[in-house]
Amino acid sequence: MSTTEENNFGITHVFKNIDGLAKQNEMVGNVEKHFGAFWAVKLYKYQDGDLRIGLNCEKFQSHDWSIKTNFDILVGGQSFRTGSYLFTQDEKNFYSMHISKNEFSNYEINETATVEVRVRISETTGIMQIESKNFSDDVAKESSDVVLVVGDQKFFVSKMLLSFHSTYFKSLFNGNFSESGKSEIELKDIDPNVFQLFLELVYGISVVEDEKISELLKLADFFNCQTAIDRCEEFLFFRSHQPFEFKFQAALKYKMETLKAKCYSGLSKNTDFSGLSPQDAHDYSPDDWKELFDKIVSLK
Repeated sequence: MSTTEENNFGITHVFKNIDGLAKQNEMVGNVEKHFGAFWAVKLYKYQDGDLRIGLNCEKFQSHDWSIKTNFDILVGGQSFRTGSYLFTQDEKNFYSMHISKNEFSNYEINETATVEVRVRISETTGIMQIESKNFSDDVAKESSDVVLVVGDQKFFVSKMLLSFHSTYFKSLFNGNFSESGKSEIELKDIDPNVFQLFLELVYGISVVEDEKISELLKLADFFNCQTAIDRCEEFLFFRSHQPFEFKFQAALKYKMETLKAKCYSGLSKNTDFSGLSPQDAHDYSPDDWKELFDKIVSLK
C-alpha cells in the first residue's frame, strides 16, 4: 500500500533532570501512535555535555516499509531546525545537529528541556493495518453458542473457549447465575472496542498496541484471564514503547514476573523512584513494597 496524502501531527515532551543524565546516554519521551506507526522524541547527551534532539519511528512489521517526512523542531518554544527524513525498516532514528552548552539559554534549557517536533508525512509505503477478527459474521455465528452484548455491539463467541481461559466466564456460563442459561448475555460498563481486542487475544490474534495496553490489562484482570495478561506481558517485554515507569507499575500490579525481573534489572542510582509509586498503594502487595524498599536501599 502506498499513499501520497500529507498528514500532520506534533509531539511535545518535557525532558527533566538533564544534569542527572549520564554522558553518552539518552532519554526517550513518551511514545505516541500516529498514522500506523509509533513515534518518540529523544534527547542525547554528549561527553562534553552538549545535547542532540532525535526522533524515533517504529513500525512492527516484518516486511519493508517507509515513511517520508518533513518536520520542524522547536526547543523551549524557539525554532531550532527544519529538516526531512525517510524512516524505513532499517533507518528508524533521526538525529539533529547538536545544541552546544553555550546555546542552552537561547532555548530555555536548564534542568529541563521542552522539545516539540511538528511532523508532516508526505508519503508512505508498506504500512499495513492488522485485520480485526469479525465476531458477528457468518463464520463466527456458526461456531458460537452464546452472544455477548457489549454496548451496541454483539459478539458471537464460544462458551467453551472463554471458560477455558477465564474463570469469570466459566462461572458466568456454568454457575448459579440468572444469565447462565441465556443465549444472549449483556456485559455492562465495558468499552466494546477494548472487548474486541480482548477477545482477539483470547482467540490467539496478537494485536496488542501501546494505546490500548492499559485498558486491556484492566479488562484481562477483571475477567481473570491469564492468557490475555501473558500476551500483554510479552508485548510490554519485547515491543512496547511505554515509559519504564508504566512497565514497572504494570508488572507489579498484574503480577507479570518476567517483566518485573527485567524492570528490576534496569534500576540504578539514577532512577527516578518517585515515578515508580502507583496512585493506589494497594496495586502493590506488601512483599512488593518491601522488595522495592530493599532495592532502593541497596543502591544508596
